[in-house]
Amino acid sequence: MSVRELGDSAISFVNDRDAAAVEAQPRMEVHSWRLVRMPTGSLHLVILKDLTAERGTVRVTSAITAVDPEVRIVTTSSGRQYALMGPAEERDFELDLLHGGAVRLGLGDAVDVSVFAWDQLSSV
Repeated sequence: MSVRELGDSAISFVNDRDAAAVEAQPRMEVHSWRLVRMPTGSLHLVILKDLTAERGTVRVTSAITAVDPEVRIVTTSSGRQYALMGPAEERDFELDLLHGGAVRLGLGDAVDVSVFAWDQLSSV
């Protein structure tokens, strides 16, 4: 995990290995997210959580292994499930944090496929 100070704010950048154990947190509700595809073809969620005026966390998940489009739940290779509570993030500040976090956490060559993915999930 790394923490970056932005004025009076601190944003943490974590990957799935820095998360709580899957057994302790098997499912997360996700409100602020983007979906990226790596050149290898693997898909990963980039999540912004607990954003306040002072703090926030950007997390990159392990690779997505399953999608249940009817309930909008994705499962990653770690076994954790993420319930997508709404469409992909579109607010400028949050997008900057998500995209910057993806780059900082090693996904700089990934392609954002969030809009396509949400369209597919919404058509079910």
